[in-house]
Amino acid sequence: MKINLKNIFRGDWTLLAAVFLLLIVGLLSIYSTSLNNIETKMVFFNKQLIFALSGILLMLIVSLSDYRILKSYYKIFVILTYILLLIVLFTGRTIRGASAWIELFGFQFQPVELAKIALIIFLATYLSSKAREFYHSWKPIFISTAVILPMIILVAAQPDMGSALILFAIWIIMIFFTKIDKNKIIVILLIIAITLASGWFLFLKDYQKNRILTFLDPEKDPLGVGYNLSQSITAVGSGKLTGRGFGLGSQSQLNFLPEQRTDFIFAVISEEFGFIGSLLTMILIIIILLRIIMITQKTSDNFAIYLALGFFILFFVQSAMNIAMNVGLAPVIGVPLPFVSYGGTSLWVSLLSIGILESILIHRTN
Repeated sequence: MKINLKNIFRGDWTLLAAVFLLLIVGLLSIYSTSLNNIETKMVFFNKQLIFALSGILLMLIVSLSDYRILKSYYKIFVILTYILLLIVLFTGRTIRGASAWIELFGFQFQPVELAKIALIIFLATYLSSKAREFYHSWKPIFISTAVILPMIILVAAQPDMGSALILFAIWIIMIFFTKIDKNKIIVILLIIAITLASGWFLFLKDYQKNRILTFLDPEKDPLGVGYNLSQSITAVGSGKLTGRGFGLGSQSQLNFLPEQRTDFIFAVISEEFGFIGSLLTMILIIIILLRIIMITQKTSDNFAIYLALGFFILFFVQSAMNIAMNVGLAPVIGVPLPFVSYGGTSLWVSLLSIGILESILIHRTN
């Protein structure tokens, strides 16, 4: 594959700037949480820095490659995803109650993050060629369901309900953007409602139910299931307008706030940099989302449009769920904040997604 470095100037530099600034916000927050941790010192920061630098290199390579090659290998991506999800389900390493990690040569990675990319590539390929059939026939809906539903079930079985919900959201929203008949939408929504209702009794474990019930009533178990949520809300509120200052957040520095580098990184930002810092973080996320919309408007390739749509949904849903979780507007379901939360696989996949989006711009024909 021929890569022309001059093509990089055709990319979206505003999108890249917003991504790099978010990376800096994440690295600073992870550095801050490591200041008073004698045991780990700077291990998490150093690892995340390596993840970020290697991820940027990966993003550059992907952006200079032609995104259209993904159409030729979408079946391989789906098959590989299923293999990895089956491996992690039976032999994966259990961390925080979920068997979601595979360890190889001392390196841990989460196959579910790769599943997000594989799902978007599959749907973009399938919908770009079958979009018109969604209006007249149920067949393409059934086929996409047959491919994707087992993937969602395998992720939910880890159990990782947060990622399962993200995969489901990508699937259902992308389908709604086809020329689907309104009657089919009503039927699908009814099926979703029935599935969610039955899922409460058939699929959710007791601790997952408790998380939802505690979200509805945080005072129900403030020292148990509700502890994470109450500490996060306290951290966000204590930051006020300008924050307590870098490295001076009592909730995070004294380890009252759990999972502060991953699930509750936004609470750390809010506590140390206040409303202004959290607002700037959200503005950067909004800029990324707006630039992705711009990319869909600059290409006439249906495959590229669906790809960009999939990544828009991924970043929007994941960001919205994480922030809502941090401020007490959603149950705690373990969803990282893109480009900010600690985690190598999540960061690599996010940067890989940006690389594909840049490739769409660089290799557009119109």
